Amino acid sequence: DVYKRQVCTQLAVVMAAKFVKGPNIIDDLDFKDLKVHFSEKQISELFAFMVFVSASHQYGVLMDVGPEDCP
Repeated sequence: DVYKRQVCTQLAVVMAAKFVKGPNIIDDLDFKDLKVHFSEKQISELFAFMVFVSASHQYGVLMDVGPEDCP
């Protein structure tokens, strides 16, 4: 339903914001909250996506790629 989707989206955004702040920000309580709304597979996919986006950004910075370099 719509409410559940909103709660899940909001929780994923909170986790992404914490992830950006540093590796020690996300704790066991956060994972407990995630497990209420997401399966283990979904949690793994969420963090895999966050790591991918973060690594892509870092690579872009390393290679000095800016918006003007994209088609």
